[in-house]
Amino acid sequence: MTTTRTSRIQQASTFLVNLHTRIRNDNGAKADLKRALSGEPRHLRAIYPLVLPYLYGVQEREQEQIWVPIACLSVYYPQNALDKQRDFGSSCQALKKATSSDGVERRFRALLDTALVDVLSPTTALVRQMKSKEVLINYPQLILDLCRWNHPDQYIQDQWARSFWAAPANLPETADLTEQPLPLGETTDET
Repeated sequence: MTTTRTSRIQQASTFLVNLHTRIRNDNGAKADLKRALSGEPRHLRAIYPLVLPYLYGVQEREQEQIWVPIACLSVYYPQNALDKQRDFGSSCQALKKATSSDGVERRFRALLDTALVDVLSPTTALVRQMKSKEVLINYPQLILDLCRWNHPDQYIQDQWARSFWAAPANLPETADLTEQPLPLGETTDET
């Protein structure tokens, strides 16, 4: 399974690198890819010559629902650096830390319960916010995760949730980890 994962992540990385290399100096192609985020068929058809040559061996459904939309997002918000350990849940956590609103958590919760056919809209909304706060996104990992989104165990959604709500890596030294929480409904005498 590790070799399959490695080959799929490599395939996604190669796809995105090839696409970005092809459009590097073509502002018209970049604009076409950004317009395709609207989902309108005419805009999608306009980008097929740009993306389909690099999607050999990818199922048509995956092309339409995952690879092409994520390619468009990667053009909308290109990344110069790549945090290979980051999944989209970690990116959403970084976005939450960068904002003062509860909207990120609300959108993230909704995303976790969204079917694959509807995942583009909430993902796009979060990526737009990430762009404004310069939060890193691992697009190849996002492609790989969305390819497994419909797994009956929903392990990708669980992994993203753990990344989003994980405890900070470095707890303050003053934190008292031995203190037990009070049972529900009880209060301390220090009021």
